[in-house]
Amino acid sequence: MRRSPITPLRAAAGTAAMLTSLAALGACTEGGPEREQPPEETKVDLVALLNENDRLFKELYEIEPDITRACLENEGFSVHDEMALYQFQVIGVDEGGLQEDYYSFSEWLPEPDLAAQWGFGQWVYQAGESDDLITEYNELRYPEEPQPVEEEYPDNSAFEALDAEDKIAWYTAFMGEEKMTYEDRAWQLRNPDASDEEVSQRLSKIQNREDDGSIGGDLEIIPPKPGGCELATIEALYGEPQLIEEDLGEGVEEGLAIFTWKFRPEEPPVPPTDQASIDAATADVSAAFLTCVAEAGHGEWEFQEGGWLPVSEYFYRVYLGEDHEERYEEGFEPPEVTIPDPPADLPGDFEGKKAYEIEMAVAFSDCSEEVGYREAVIAAMDAEELASYEAIETDLFAYQDRLREALKTAQDLLEA
Repeated sequence: MRRSPITPLRAAAGTAAMLTSLAALGACTEGGPEREQPPEETKVDLVALLNENDRLFKELYEIEPDITRACLENEGFSVHDEMALYQFQVIGVDEGGLQEDYYSFSEWLPEPDLAAQWGFGQWVYQAGESDDLITEYNELRYPEEPQPVEEEYPDNSAFEALDAEDKIAWYTAFMGEEKMTYEDRAWQLRNPDASDEEVSQRLSKIQNREDDGSIGGDLEIIPPKPGGCELATIEALYGEPQLIEEDLGEGVEEGLAIFTWKFRPEEPPVPPTDQASIDAATADVSAAFLTCVAEAGHGEWEFQEGGWLPVSEYFYRVYLGEDHEERYEEGFEPPEVTIPDPPADLPGDFEGKKAYEIEMAVAFSDCSEEVGYREAVIAAMDAEELASYEAIETDLFAYQDRLREALKTAQDLLEA
């Protein structure tokens, strides 16, 4: 979803307003008939809920090092590796709604003002000119987003001035003996000038990796449980950490299992949108759009699965002709898409092909305006995404409760 830089972490006024909205959303209606909220009001409330969850997670994430630091000071350490403790979470505030600035037409249907000058943006990659032209196009095509808050790294000079044995003592208290051994931390602190290759070779032996860093054969990678003040912080805020096997997805070699220790509350996953419903809601306007394009003389197009048109693949064939498949590296096949043939009277020179691209882009843009294609797709995709978030609304509030509980615990510990 769309992000812009976060407001100050503890901006009380903004937070109060947001919480007022959330309270209204979460309250039960008693003594009167229930009123179904209009979709736009529901979207605004859900965005407020998501933003508040992001804000709470950021505050909790960034307060964890304060708990760890207090634990270490109770152990007698007054100088800390501030870079090891440093945690910074960049988040944003949703301004435009749940939907990202991406729709199924985003990569192939240009805005009218861009179409008239830049076409589909394909010719800029075939012009053989400097990258400045591509940069100029992309700056127009993808307006610059507000820059995130810049990180300000802490001053770590006091810790860096300690001798190796004092650093080892601090790290042992911070992460525990088992994790110290797994990371070979003591040796590295005693040998700060060791090469990356030396460090890697030692870690390979300790962590059962191959010399080249790869993993061979059946293998379970199980990191040691956090220890020391790191574990104390986790247990105080979240309870006992859980060893969880990572979902590595498809394409990972058989026999490999990677585990990690999980402890923070996890935001509930958003169910995928129903593409079939989007297709059904936009079927008539999509057909009208394709008819308009065909009547404008630009071929018989078919929407691909997911509601997009392979315009870039089409223009590879326009500009490269029979050589268009040579751009694929060995072992990679061209995408299987349905594309009309370029016109028989297609100009042979670059300027002629560029003019053809711009003409076609203008026709696509005009047809979209004529039949209301862009607006219909936006409405359908927004409605489906809103439904996906509504399906987990209860889970999102439960997640928020867990964040608030952990944050209150952290604040109570620091006050104590």
